Amino acid sequence: MLIGVVSLVLAISPKWLMAQTDTQFWFVAPEVSKNGAQRFDEPIYFRLSNYNMPSTVTISMPANPAFVPIVRNIPANGAATVDVSSFLETVENKPANTILNKGILITATNPITVYYEVASTYCNCNPEIYALKGRNALGTNFLIPGQTHFENSGSYSPTPYNKFDIVATQNNTTITINPMKAVVGHAAGVTFQIILNQGETWSGVATGQAVVNHLHGTEVISDKPIAITLTDDLLYGITGCADLTGDQLIAETLAGNEYIAVKGFLTNGGERIYVLGLTNNTVLTFDGGSTVANINRKEVYNYAIPNSATYLNASHPVLVLQTSGFGCELGSGVIPAIGCTGSTSVTFTRTTAQQLGLIICTRVGCESGFALNGNSTLIPASAFSAVPGTAGQWVAARITYSLAQVPMGTTCLVSNSLGLFQMGVIIGDYGDGCSYGFFSGFSSLNLGPDMALCPGDSTCLDGGEGYSSYLWNTGSTSRYLWVSSPGTYWVNVSNNFCNLSDTIAISLFPVTQVSAGSDTAICEGATVTFDAGAGFKSYRWDPPGLHTQQITVGIGGTYTVTVTDVNNCGSSDSVSLIINPLPGAIPIRHD
Repeated sequence: MLIGVVSLVLAISPKWLMAQTDTQFWFVAPEVSKNGAQRFDEPIYFRLSNYNMPSTVTISMPANPAFVPIVRNIPANGAATVDVSSFLETVENKPANTILNKGILITATNPITVYYEVASTYCNCNPEIYALKGRNALGTNFLIPGQTHFENSGSYSPTPYNKFDIVATQNNTTITINPMKAVVGHAAGVTFQIILNQGETWSGVATGQAVVNHLHGTEVISDKPIAITLTDDLLYGITGCADLTGDQLIAETLAGNEYIAVKGFLTNGGERIYVLGLTNNTVLTFDGGSTVANINRKEVYNYAIPNSATYLNASHPVLVLQTSGFGCELGSGVIPAIGCTGSTSVTFTRTTAQQLGLIICTRVGCESGFALNGNSTLIPASAFSAVPGTAGQWVAARITYSLAQVPMGTTCLVSNSLGLFQMGVIIGDYGDGCSYGFFSGFSSLNLGPDMALCPGDSTCLDGGEGYSSYLWNTGSTSRYLWVSSPGTYWVNVSNNFCNLSDTIAISLFPVTQVSAGSDTAICEGATVTFDAGAGFKSYRWDPPGLHTQQITVGIGGTYTVTVTDVNNCGSSDSVSLIINPLPGAIPIRHD
């Protein structure tokens, strides 16, 4: 958004990405500055898409029993938009430093992709998208990345800040936080702990807008898997514009040594990467040159991208955040390491007349395999050039599209028939806001953390995209493996460049036992109380639709109670009530 100028054009984010697929996604939505009647933070959407199998998608809030789950059925190769604007106060994670029930769980019966969009259409000024990463977002060791170049504008209400939001995926999760700078309620450098149950959330918010107050380098360690959302609200610093930036984070386990960042379309030196050290004495070199920097754990190196693309080599694994966009309007995203990561297809829709740009990198030899909706001329091999410092092994491209090439409303499938690629999508205009999303796969192979299932449930294990062969210990040779039995599962995958393996342990929660009571007969006009027992997380009796442990009824029929326990596992039981009519009157005769 251009400060002091009325924005006229809507900034809409890309959607229907075919990467970062999963059947389970945990997410916590950040609070975004509203600025009164301008309603910067509305509307908000979940964008869902799937592959060649239909999927039933459920959006729930496990720690908030008052939230009625939202269910959508998506046909094969279909997509859906879920408008959750009416739940804005329910889902935005506020206030800071408070244990809340704002966690969102999205499950699907077949693999899908999801992102959360702050569309900001009431003012056309402060949009962003958060690409949900499924199991790649879960971890127990996080170091918060961040940009160190732009400050949060102080001209809005609520005041925008740098922040991170945490959601727990299991009960009794102990989280240890060592803030690099002060967060609301806690001093800089003073370690503290919080304990969250499944679906509960917590927000760490900086105490000032200046870069020196930002929270990059903050350490978050948990004893069970969590997910974290990073937000920098209303960043400004390029000729007066301000815009929301953010992304869902990855844990330290997905950090890498080699990265390629492709320059977007910002002006005035805004195209930058921010390298977060995970190990002391990490040496950074760019574009095959001499050593540029030596950073320690928790330190961030701010690097302006000098050419159309840049190659980073680090002596130890690092995490990288990129700022990009159009003109003066910012977006940001975590970018994946190169190597065995990437996607073979990414899908999005151009929904406005704003500028559309793609930034792409791939291995040399794969540049001739691209097509956009089957048209190879829209991503020609001639658009690619060698990435400096990669010895000719990698190429990159920056491509913009006119409305004649990609009309507004077109759903675009970017595919590569020869190999994996990494791609960012940027949609925006000077003064109107910008959205930036990096949609390619983040993990070379990651089955996710060990997990426990409810009895009778199943989960889909994903061997990753872009491999020529898969072999599971069950004997399956498919990319996906559905499992419902406890045990250890592993997969070996390979292609021309990589041979990888990963293992996951699956266990089962105890069976949930519930009893509605014994079938009962009562006289007409009487009532009886049925009791499902104490200790459950939620109750529902049908009929009459009450969410109580007990019901008192006097109408004959079958009553079913459904409960969920502390592990979010469900069980049901039914009881019958029979009504016996009262005996008829007996006449009294007098002799």
